[in-house]
Amino acid sequence: GEKVRVENGLDDVEVMVTAGANQAFVNVVLALCDAGDPVVLFRPYYFNHLMALQMTGSASNVVLGQTRKDNMHIDMDWLRSYLGGTNEANKPKMVVAVNPCNPTGTNMSRAEVQELADLCREHDVWLVLDNTYEHFVYNGDHHCLSGTNIINIFSFSKAYGMMGWRVGYICYPKDHPLNLDAQLLKVQDTIPICPPQLSMTLASEALSLGRQWVTDQIAQLATNRAAVRSALTTALGADSVFGGEGAIYLWAKLPPSASDDSAVVDYLVREHGVTIIPGSACGAPGYIRAAYANLEDAECAEAARRLEAGLTAVANGALE
Repeated sequence: GEKVRVENGLDDVEVMVTAGANQAFVNVVLALCDAGDPVVLFRPYYFNHLMALQMTGSASNVVLGQTRKDNMHIDMDWLRSYLGGTNEANKPKMVVAVNPCNPTGTNMSRAEVQELADLCREHDVWLVLDNTYEHFVYNGDHHCLSGTNIINIFSFSKAYGMMGWRVGYICYPKDHPLNLDAQLLKVQDTIPICPPQLSMTLASEALSLGRQWVTDQIAQLATNRAAVRSALTTALGADSVFGGEGAIYLWAKLPPSASDDSAVVDYLVREHGVTIIPGSACGAPGYIRAAYANLEDAECAEAARRLEAGLTAVANGALE
């Protein structure tokens, strides 16, 4: 509890340790949602969130919220209008936001997080904040909030390089009238029972290293981020490139002549030996996601060179 109180400013919360943030999200979905309950995901969404809803019976009523075209941040005007047009029979059970965002690499300001929380509270809707990339912030700070309608999800996978160790955690309101303790524990005991003790011991030791150790490691991504941003901007134009505020991703819009993002990704792999993710995997065809972590500077520079060459060829009609 000390970490979330000191680093995240979360008060009056309980903590449940899970086998990674993805399992934490499944726990939350199963605890809060009945099959068919509407849930808001913002397009482009994190694909594992959609898959969790597909597995638990709510995919047919997923509402794909809008993001702003100028910066890919959540469109608060859209959310205000949407929630204002719902009633007790059709309002969403929860609104889900990833901050910093996978796949766009955007990071919400404190004012944006507060507005999001206020809107959800006003309409008596759960707000689920996925903070997996909380440490990966380059412009400003990471912000999350606690509240009677807010659930926060965290992960050890990214900042501590513990992807295969599978440790995450849920922070949820203490003494909630819905008895969230029992609801979440019911799911936890059915799926993993608990994360492996060795993984939890390692996670505890990782926390003892302190925030500065993580900050120092993440600072080393600056060169990679600049190289990939330069490649995307040179090939597609500055107005087509978004993100770089947080997480480990940049997001880019393809030219109209090459809007088949899956075909572009396939071409880049086959002809230029570089791999990215198609935006259609995140509900946003015509876009691409490029990651800049997990490569040494020289390797990332080469990947950026290939990416720039391939996307320049695409922009010049290679797929026409």
